[in-house]
Amino acid sequence: MRVPAARSAAVAGPLFAFVGSGCLLVVELVAARLIAPTLGVSLYTWTSVIGVVLGGVSVGNYIGGRLADRRPSYATLAAIYLVAAGTVLLVLGLLPHLDAIELPTSAPALIQVLWATAVLFLLPSIALGAPTPLLTRLSLGSVEETGRVVGRIQGAAALGSIVGTFATGFFLIEWFGTRDIVAGVAAILLILAALAWGPSGLRIALLIPLLTVVAGAGWASHSPCTKESAYYCIRVVPGIQSVTTPQGRKINFEAPIQDLYLDHLLHSEVDLTNQTHIFYGYQTLYAEVLEGLLPPGNELDSFFIGGGGYVFPRWVEANYTGRITVAEIDPDVTKIAYQQLGLQPSPRLRNITGDARQVLASEPSTTTYSAIFGDAFDDYGVPFELTTRQFDQLVSAHLKPDGVYLLNIVDGVHYDFLRSELRTLRLTFPYVGLLAQKGDWPLRGRRVTLVIVAAKSKPARRLPTVAQSQLDHFISNGHSVVLTDDYAPVDQLLAPVFAQELHTVGEG
Repeated sequence: MRVPAARSAAVAGPLFAFVGSGCLLVVELVAARLIAPTLGVSLYTWTSVIGVVLGGVSVGNYIGGRLADRRPSYATLAAIYLVAAGTVLLVLGLLPHLDAIELPTSAPALIQVLWATAVLFLLPSIALGAPTPLLTRLSLGSVEETGRVVGRIQGAAALGSIVGTFATGFFLIEWFGTRDIVAGVAAILLILAALAWGPSGLRIALLIPLLTVVAGAGWASHSPCTKESAYYCIRVVPGIQSVTTPQGRKINFEAPIQDLYLDHLLHSEVDLTNQTHIFYGYQTLYAEVLEGLLPPGNELDSFFIGGGGYVFPRWVEANYTGRITVAEIDPDVTKIAYQQLGLQPSPRLRNITGDARQVLASEPSTTTYSAIFGDAFDDYGVPFELTTRQFDQLVSAHLKPDGVYLLNIVDGVHYDFLRSELRTLRLTFPYVGLLAQKGDWPLRGRRVTLVIVAAKSKPARRLPTVAQSQLDHFISNGHSVVLTDDYAPVDQLLAPVFAQELHTVGEG
């Protein structure tokens, strides 16, 4: 016969499982965002986060099972939630010191990322995995109902995970930011601890979480982000310039330049006194190609894959007539450009929020452009759907007969991604050329930014591209694949670049 305590546990158990598992998935989703400003977002970081959390939950389930056999009580459950809250708050305490706990730079890059992720998130995952076996034991009234109880607990836990996933990914990060979310998770876990504690815990069920939120908010206020959007930690900081005195002393000073960071990457630099000033070499190459093919002052209809700081769209607007369309997936990046980077509304500039491929696909077939610019590749964070043969065919369909497709490529070490992109583009465009900044060609294994120019026919004017014979030799003497929607291993092709970058940062 079911005892009264078990009858109460039949309701409390699934409720605890629902909320606790929801907290676990919230922590897992924000984990990658928390480490992105330091380690970036790559296949390594997501793999490490998922693996560490799953490993922690497995260990937590084992520990929880042992406790369920030895100390099956709500006091034990309360202690577990109390520990879980403490380990979640510890994430906020350790996060500012992430650089200090890195392994030596001689360690492989994937071990570096795995170590940092484990230091931050292994303990919270263990603590959040421990309650489920204990809740199952506490909810059992008799052996005959084991199946039903396990089903209720596991079902509630799965439902909580689903709700936590959707709520975090769709709403919470954009509404509150990752650090505030972590503090909120700690407060919820303390509420669970107080409720599990019993009547005496109910009296402080509100007081402890309130104090926790206050303490957690102190850590959360140290967020480096100007704005945490659904896609990035967006930071805008004053640019630093330097001069050298006659005595040889270097002096740094803040200039009227704003630097835009998306996660860890310096994406754009904007000179507020001269907003058409180009800082980056690849944009200089873009400008050289355009000026070589079409003198300034002429009409140039252009499409930009990615907006960022909107530096080059402003340059095009200042030097050419014609319409300018910018597809930027993150609306907050565009808002920041208007609010803090000096971008002004213009009847010629059309901003479209959305993935560039979807935006371009939605354009009427009669809408064509003189130039299409790719600016969505940031280091090793490359949207694979913008690299494939199918996307190249879409670009070609919206390119005028004498138009050009320009895209910047960041690669290094073996340059397998560069080879693959060149090889794939050649299947769609009769002309594919490569431009390099001075000193970047021939390639020497280090990370470089290059510009690929593709067109439906050979440009009428000669461009300062790498000789086609050299390009043929480069493509044929190394690993490459044809990138398609079904097979585009971009993360794997760029993995050596990520490893090189991580070691370079560590040594610096």
